[in-house]
Amino acid sequence: MTEEYTKVRSTEICCDERVIPPKHGFGVRHVQVLVIFTTQTLAFLARGHLSATIVSMTNEIETVGSRPNITDINGVNTTLDHLMIQSEESIYRTYQWPKSTQEVVLSSFFLGYSIMTYVSGIICQKWGGKIPIQISMFVNGIVSLLSPWVVAWGGWKALSVCRILQGFSQGGMLPGIHTLLANWVPLNERASLSSFSYMGSGLGTVMGFQFSGLLAYSRFGWPSTFWTIGVLCLLGFTLITLFGAATPMKHKSVSEEERNYIIGGSGYGTHTQPKVPWKAILTSRHVLAAMLSHICNILCYTFLFMQMPTYMYAILKVNIRNSGILSSLPFLGVIIMCIVSGYLSDLLINKKVITVKNARRLANSVASIIPAIALCFVSYTKSVTVAVILFVIALGVQATMHSGWLVNYIDLSPNYSGILMAIGNGSANLMCVLILPIMVTNIVKDVTNQIQWRIMMYLMAAINLFGNIIFFLLISTEVQPWNEKSFKDEPGAEDETIALHG
Repeated sequence: MTEEYTKVRSTEICCDERVIPPKHGFGVRHVQVLVIFTTQTLAFLARGHLSATIVSMTNEIETVGSRPNITDINGVNTTLDHLMIQSEESIYRTYQWPKSTQEVVLSSFFLGYSIMTYVSGIICQKWGGKIPIQISMFVNGIVSLLSPWVVAWGGWKALSVCRILQGFSQGGMLPGIHTLLANWVPLNERASLSSFSYMGSGLGTVMGFQFSGLLAYSRFGWPSTFWTIGVLCLLGFTLITLFGAATPMKHKSVSEEERNYIIGGSGYGTHTQPKVPWKAILTSRHVLAAMLSHICNILCYTFLFMQMPTYMYAILKVNIRNSGILSSLPFLGVIIMCIVSGYLSDLLINKKVITVKNARRLANSVASIIPAIALCFVSYTKSVTVAVILFVIALGVQATMHSGWLVNYIDLSPNYSGILMAIGNGSANLMCVLILPIMVTNIVKDVTNQIQWRIMMYLMAAINLFGNIIFFLLISTEVQPWNEKSFKDEPGAEDETIALHG
């Protein structure tokens, strides 16, 4: 763990001339991306299932399947169904938690997540992106397996602690993924492979909705949801441990041809360095533009993710909890758009139809403008069909952000892309935890008032558009001077570094 890793620049390999090797087909880099995709899917499955699982934890449901008769300690024949629901000591029992308590439990994950996100960037910079993902998979697996017994012992407070631990461990997921992508994905495949990796967020959310309902109504009850997810996360830990690698230099079976293709296709890589150029990073207008767009985009996405069920229930009179397919549709849109936008972006760039900078601008603008229009329109309709279509468009099209500000972190600094993601994601989640609930509470005082919802949706649309305008004006896709190991974080250092590389 303490061994430093370095990726040599292509300029050092190719006789001081940046030569991009011929295009290389399917290889180890695709396996790495598939591993990243799988682990992120499992991370979002572990993150998102509780919003549906908690419904079955707090409501008595009729399980499916026959039950063998068993004898209790008093010698009275009863069924396992009866014991599952009635026994105060059983892990299968339901809990009488008010809505306010449920909200505390659901938000506990993001408390741990927000704290760890900032720290994880340093971990990725020191040891690479693989270790944070391993930690996330292992902790989420163990905690999920133990959760039914923990909650039976300590109630909602104990479950909140479990969720904080899971959030804490997942704080390193996105910075870890970004660090791995910076090492494994060449420039001409950056948008497509990055988008495929992040498609796991949509798939994991859909699986969370479906798994929780399916397993909660099975013969094994709601605890089986935690157990299944726990086993899957431990399998994810095994997968990243056996097949994952921090860099192409550390992978045992990658060919020399593919290794040179990856390095030559990016020109830069990740290195370790005792001192991170914090001043240069935090004062870079290009970084701040990407982070502002990140924050605004995630605010709008989180608003839709958290408030869409309430809006559909209160305004459209749809009980979203009883319709797993309906609640999953917008996230199926996310999966589709992740694939389409990433490959389309790379295609336009590689065919020289559009520059890298304009490709990032286009993807980010689509992710902001179309969802903003959909949000405004949905606040005027009471048709369930029209509203669902608009919600699918709003959430699905917003996924093109993966080819916009998200991949731009790697454009600006492959060396510190994990740190950039950590700062941006931490700030975005902090705003979602602290600011967004205040905005919703003070504007939507009556959830059945469509005009109040309309004001909130117009506000979220404006925030999303504002972030995109700043990103559009200040974006850069050039690798920044402070990306270099030789850069000194002091006045005049940037000019000096430019001169050295000029």
